[in-house]
Amino acid sequence: MDTFDRSSVLASRNEVDEAPKDALLKARPLQVHRKTDYPPMNSQLATIYSELVQLREENEKQIRKADRVKKHLDVVILDLWVAATYYESPWRFISLNRNDYTKGTRYRKIYLKYDLFKGVLDNLVSLEYVDLIPGFYDRSNKKGYQTRIKASDKLLKFLAFDIKKIERDSEVPEEEFIIKRDENKNNVDYEDDKIINQMRESLQKYNDLLRQTDINTDAIDLRYHKCDPTSITVKRIFDKDDNGGRFYNGFWENMPETERSKLKINNEEVCELDYSSFHPTIAYALKGIQPEDEPYAIDGCDSNEVKKALLLLFNCKSREHAINTVRSEGIKNAESLVHKIEEKHKAISDNFYDPWFGMQLQSNDSLIAGFIINKLTERGITCLPIHDSFIVAKKYEKELQDLMENYFYMIFEVKPKIK
Repeated sequence: MDTFDRSSVLASRNEVDEAPKDALLKARPLQVHRKTDYPPMNSQLATIYSELVQLREENEKQIRKADRVKKHLDVVILDLWVAATYYESPWRFISLNRNDYTKGTRYRKIYLKYDLFKGVLDNLVSLEYVDLIPGFYDRSNKKGYQTRIKASDKLLKFLAFDIKKIERDSEVPEEEFIIKRDENKNNVDYEDDKIINQMRESLQKYNDLLRQTDINTDAIDLRYHKCDPTSITVKRIFDKDDNGGRFYNGFWENMPETERSKLKINNEEVCELDYSSFHPTIAYALKGIQPEDEPYAIDGCDSNEVKKALLLLFNCKSREHAINTVRSEGIKNAESLVHKIEEKHKAISDNFYDPWFGMQLQSNDSLIAGFIINKLTERGITCLPIHDSFIVAKKYEKELQDLMENYFYMIFEVKPKIK
């Protein structure tokens, strides 16, 4: 593994200079919407705040706007604890450029105040509660990165928090639900129009329903699966040409299917319905063909490997690119497998090696998902989407299946298989 440029990577007084590169690159932005009203947790936060006050007094610095300083401290500690406990990487990234705090953008709403935040952060580093690595330059990909922070071992040993007692602060500006990205997966700005506004309004209603729903995870160790149960603000992500539009950000997306079955919605057992062979079925349906058998079934081949390879054929730019990508997935005899898929699926082979068509498949599955989610939301039924599958309380299974079948048939005039 490459190492960071030591001349540009500095550590806090805790000397966190051996932080794994992978963990730093997987850092997510600091979440500023967290709060708690739970007395035992507030008592712990108050103790740390008292230490901060004492530190400033020792340095002959006054606390101005004490309530706001305390709120900034709470936000930092709550989110760093969540990151350390429920995320693959414990690091968060933040900007220490004052200019970034003077105006908001579509993807960054103003909430934290630079002087208050910087003061709290400096104090937490001095108290050895937060580890910090200033912005750095990664020579391997020639890209600069913002400052990384994480909860120190000292802080984690002191805290005894309960994720269920952390809630969303209603005073924090709502996040952007509709995200557009360029070919490098960087967020880009865009002009709102009637369709986007309608989409955003629908997502707001859906997210409001999710926040009112008890999604019970008691039977699942989400720390083991690195899933943050407070991550229930669903967003839609499009590419620069308005393709894609899939629903992301729900914590259930990253859980194994066997674990998702242990969820409860408003204290009721759940079921998950899945479109079988969704993208191949759409590809056949666009040609007016109903697949005769299971698209992922090829004699002598593992169906999971066939599925992975077939979906890659839709999205790779050439046959050689597809073979190399299949091989990079650890699948042996990649070229032979690609040939067998081409032979089995001659009827749709003209759609292979066409990333634009692959993106259209994603656009179609997001279109269907949006219809299903909106219809269920209108009826007050909470639905948890995982691209082409949906989780609802068992008593709504028939209602979900009817929607899935009817809407797919309405678009493609082919009856889908649902499992």
